[in-house]
Amino acid sequence: MKKQIYLTLAIGMMTMLSACESRITQHGNRLDPITLDKLTIGSTKQIEVEALFGKPSTRGAFNSGRIYYIAQQMEDAPGKKTALLNRTIVIFAFDDKKTLQSIEFQDENQGRTVFFLDSATPTPGETFGFFEQILGNMQTPRSSE
Repeated sequence: MKKQIYLTLAIGMMTMLSACESRITQHGNRLDPITLDKLTIGSTKQIEVEALFGKPSTRGAFNSGRIYYIAQQMEDAPGKKTALLNRTIVIFAFDDKKTLQSIEFQDENQGRTVFFLDSATPTPGETFGFFEQILGNMQTPRSSE
């Protein structure tokens, strides 16, 4: 009987400990360096780049002729926030004829850090009490002229 209890406890402990393992996940488009070497600046067209690497992660604003392929590796550790391990951004720039002009590489150290604010935009409804909200619509009617 005691052996069964110890066995059950051991299995339970192993199950709980296995859940404490960090997970590493890949996100985005990780481009193959061998395929990147096949591109020729000045002759490769944008449609060829998209055929080789798939749909880009994002496109440049205002018809800038740039497409971005973003890949990142994240670690999700139990009890901690998800952490960025590495990020690679490959930027392809094209001219007006959709011909490749340059390839630029960036990592997580070259990007800008964006801080999100926890505050909320104040609205008039937040400052009114229950009766003020109910009775607020019962104003003196204005004459329509």
